[in-house]
Formats: sequence, structure tokens, C-alpha cells
Amino acid sequence: MDIKQAKEEIRRTVLAYTERDALGALRIPMVRQRPLLLMGPPGVGKTAIFYQLAQELGVNLVSYTMTHHTRQSALGLPVIREKTFGGKTYTATEYTMSEILASVYERIEKTGVPTGILFLDEINCVSETLMPAMLQLLQSKQFGTHRLPEGWVIAAAGNPPAYNESARTFDTVTMDRVRLLQIEADYHVWRDYAHEKGLHPAVLSYLELNPEHFLCVERHAHGRSFVTARGWEDLSQLLTSYERLGFEIQDTLFGEFLQHEEIAVCFAAFFRLFAACRDRLDLANILSGQETAAAPELRAMGFDARLAATEFLLHAVSRELAGYRQKKVLTGSLVSFLSSVQSANNPLSAAKENLSRREAAMALRKELGVLAPEEELREREFAARVHALLDGAEGLAPLQAAVEDGIARTDAAERSLAEKLQNAMDFMYATFDTGQELLIFLTRLKHLPGVDAFLKKNERYHTLCAEILPDELEKTL
Repeated sequence: MDIKQAKEEIRRTVLAYTERDALGALRIPMVRQRPLLLMGPPGVGKTAIFYQLAQELGVNLVSYTMTHHTRQSALGLPVIREKTFGGKTYTATEYTMSEILASVYERIEKTGVPTGILFLDEINCVSETLMPAMLQLLQSKQFGTHRLPEGWVIAAAGNPPAYNESARTFDTVTMDRVRLLQIEADYHVWRDYAHEKGLHPAVLSYLELNPEHFLCVERHAHGRSFVTARGWEDLSQLLTSYERLGFEIQDTLFGEFLQHEEIAVCFAAFFRLFAACRDRLDLANILSGQETAAAPELRAMGFDARLAATEFLLHAVSRELAGYRQKKVLTGSLVSFLSSVQSANNPLSAAKENLSRREAAMALRKELGVLAPEEELREREFAARVHALLDGAEGLAPLQAAVEDGIARTDAAERSLAEKLQNAMDFMYATFDTGQELLIFLTRLKHLPGVDAFLKKNERYHTLCAEILPDELEKTL
């Protein structure tokens, strides 16, 4: 299965494993709750989906990379105790609570949430001395004499030996006690994620032309050459940052992330082509409906360049959508915040207390590692805005005015974005007619986050779909 399917299966598993009956007992007893074992190539998001699910489901997450642990940190330290058996006193060895299980109980104490996920990464790379303890946890949900609390789901991940020489295979007895999810690298699933995250358009257009370069691991006499999804994403982030800062991008940079010489060289050549094509496009004019001069030049270029231009325009549309979503979310947060305190006896005092609780909750989630960077940015922007409105105010009038202004600005941004989408489609049609470039543009466009509401009301989109994507038009309607 791909990583998207795996995430949905894990979501359903957590809900099933934590479901309780009317008396509060688990419907699936702990002994029948098989740990989840995700096996797949590196860099496809196995670890990331557990952080995402913890945020979405509102459960705890305790994560450990097992290669960093010893038998003592997993089992605990030995303690000598005196015990009496049959009237005789003996010295016996007990163990303190495992560091891992102690973290689970501490997390419950901090959050007050009794359920969670215990995630053990790189589990098939642990040392020989730690392996028996790992097998005990997988099979009986305990380290030594200390058990995992009810309501916690065990999940683990690892890379097959083909990707990691230190990885080991589990025996049949162990595999018969886990749920094995085999994860495959699927470029098309990753592409949707990449568009949502706003990855660099040069990376997206290159992989569209060369999907076989998305994941590549080769062994040879001098070692190993490889490229992973993580490498593409990290390279994309740095390219975006370098361009924002105005730094020159050297060809040697690509080989630092794409540790496969042939692929790094190919991408370097494509990136130069992409940069040259991008310099010919005035995105502001295209989105405002004024750009026409670039159309003949683009039509005369090779397919690689035309695809790069298409991806670049899609990236611009994606940024516009993200900006609109940010405005809409902030305005919605302000509206909800205002409505939650308006009816209080002292609305201003209630607003300040509400904001303090919200900031404390955000700080706790960040400390626990279950606050996504995008959400943290939104929360900080919201808190800064509300502080500026309430500090020194005698009432909620400034907040009320900000809400009204935010609603007006969001409505204006929605109308502006609808026009820009229309102009982008008009430009693609005027430049490439009903060619493959327009087909790619429309196909990618419908997968951009938040675009559905705009496309349903866009007659131009329906007209073009009827001409080149009749099946897609039927789905949209």
C-alpha cells in the first residue's frame, strides 16, 4: 500500500483499538491488539504520518528511535530487593520502570489524555542485546514487569535490509504477532502532498518528466547511490530559501541531496532550463490577465520547458490559494474567539483569559511534539493579532472592528482569487490551446488544496473540462 492508504488504515486501527463498551472496557482486549509494523523504503513519510495522526485524533504520541537505546534504557536498571519466600529471606533483582514506559505515563500526566500511540522507529536495527526486550514489548505489551497502559497502541517502523545493511528480519513467531503494512513509494501520492506543501516547482516538473527518479537505490562496487523522497523535499526547501535570500545556486548543491551522480547531473541541467523559462514569465501579469507576450515564445520551446512553465504557473496558483486560506482561517478564528466571549459578564477579561489558555495549550502541544509547524504559525499570528487588539483596550470594540474588516477582506480575496484562476486558465488555453500542457495544468489544478470550491463555480473550467476532460467534468458536477 502507499503511505496515504497506510495513514488511513492506522487511523481506523487507533479508533478500533481504543473503542470501549458501555462499562468502559476495551472492545478489543490488549492481548488481541496486534502492534502495527510499517516496512518500506526510507523517506516516504512513515514517521511523519504518526505525528499527523496524533494531531488529528487528539491522542498522545511518544516516539523513540530505537537505534539510540540500550538494554538498560528499555528495560530499566536493576535494583536489589530483599524478599521472603517460605519463611526464608532472599535477595532478588527487580528493574526500575523502562525509560520508554515512564515517558508514556508522564505524557498521560501532562496532557490528561489516557490514549496514545507508542511509536518505535528503526525497530529492526536494534542491537542484539535489546532485541529480546523489543520482542517482549511487541508480543506482551510490556518491558520486564511493567505493562503499557490500556488505550495505547504500539506502532513500529523500519527499512528492509535492501535499504539498510544493519537491518534484520524478524522470525515467524514475531511476525505472527504483528500487523505488517508494506509501504511502497508512490510518486503520484507524494505529488499531491508536495503540491499541498508548496514544494519547489522545478522539483515537481522534473519528477513529472522522470518519475523513475523519485526513489532510486543502487548498489555498485564503490558503495551505494540513492535518491529518496526525503532528499527531494529537503532540496526543495533549501532551493526556495536560497532564492528568497538571493543566493546563487551552484550545481554541486544538488549532489548533496541527490546522492546519485546521474540523477543529480540531470536535475542540475533541468534546473537551469527551468530558471531560464521562469525568467520569461511575468506571473503577476498572467494572473491579472495582462500577460500575452510570452505565449508565442513558450509555444516554440521544447516540451521540458513548456512543462516547467506549466508547473511554475501551478505553483503560483498554489501560493495564491495558500494565502487565501491563511486569511480565511485567521478571520474564522477571530469570529469564533469573539463569539465565545461576547456573552460573558466581563467580555474583555474573559477574552484575555481565553487567549492565555489558548497560548498555554499551544505551548504544551509544542512541548509534546504534536503541534504542526503550519498550525504553530497560524496560532502565533492569531495570538499576536488579538494581543494587539486587546492591549490597552477598554472593551471588545477593536476586536469587533477587526472581525468585520477581516470578513470584508476575505470576501475580496475570494473574488480576486477566482479572477486569477480564470486568468491562469485563459493564459494556458491561449498559449497551448487544448494541448498536453493544458491537460496537465487542469489535472494538477484539481488536486490543489482548497481549490474545489472555486472550480465548482468556474464556468471556464467546466468548458475546458468538457473539451479535453469529459470524465473529470462529470465527477466535478
